Amino acid sequence: MDRFYRGFVGGVLAAIPLNLWSYISFHTLDLAAFQMLDWAGVIIYGRLPQSTLEVVSSLALQLLWSGFRGVVFSYAFSDTHSQGYLGKALIFSLLLSFAESAIAVLYRVPHVSQATVGTVLSGKIGAILWGVLLGYLVRRLDGTETPKEAG
Repeated sequence: MDRFYRGFVGGVLAAIPLNLWSYISFHTLDLAAFQMLDWAGVIIYGRLPQSTLEVVSSLALQLLWSGFRGVVFSYAFSDTHSQGYLGKALIFSLLLSFAESAIAVLYRVPHVSQATVGTVLSGKIGAILWGVLLGYLVRRLDGTETPKEAG
């Protein structure tokens, strides 16, 4: 599997638990004011998704976006056996999450630009989850053996 597809598949697979966390945070814990898929829904429809078809298409777009983010990571950090690879993935994810939130605030994106403390906390937990899983999955999908320690 080449670098593009490792990043894409890793990003999409890591987004599944991210979206599960987002669902639980919103529906069960009542921590977040909106879900990850709501971001995509606002971009597609200009409002929060309302019907089942809108929710499904928003989730699909959110998964595709996560795959693209994984591709960017895979190209930015191509040496999957470098020291601190999971840490690099975590930092990448947190910085990307910050940038995406900043864009929503700066451009006053409806429904997602004004976040509660719980929503921000939930988003950062999601970013940590996604980042660590992304790093693990991209490394795992690399398929090369980890170099053995000298000595």
